[in-house]
Amino acid sequence: MFLLLFGGIFTLAGGIQYYYPPKKINHFYGYRTTASMRSQEAWNFAQLYSAKLMIRLGLLLFVAGAILVWILETNPFGILLGIGIPLLFVAIFIFRIEREIAKRFPKAKKQKQ
Repeated sequence: MFLLLFGGIFTLAGGIQYYYPPKKINHFYGYRTTASMRSQEAWNFAQLYSAKLMIRLGLLLFVAGAILVWILETNPFGILLGIGIPLLFVAIFIFRIEREIAKRFPKAKKQKQ
């Protein structure tokens, strides 16, 4: 059940960010890390890339949840797996975005805001 919930939240949040991305670097909304905030170009890339990735991972979590719902509910470790799998997806999400930002913007300097 947790996987369905997290999958839905990931997909919804990714969709919102995809259709309503933050235009300027800020500390309140969007994919906000040191790397993504170094330049406006890195920021714009990170917002679009993270939104698309969040939608894909959310749909994958949702499908996995639909398939595994009965297995996880009957397994004594089901709750741990239901929470652990989304945490793993979050780690994969951050790793992939940070790696892609570093590859595309290796020497981007932080802009004054």
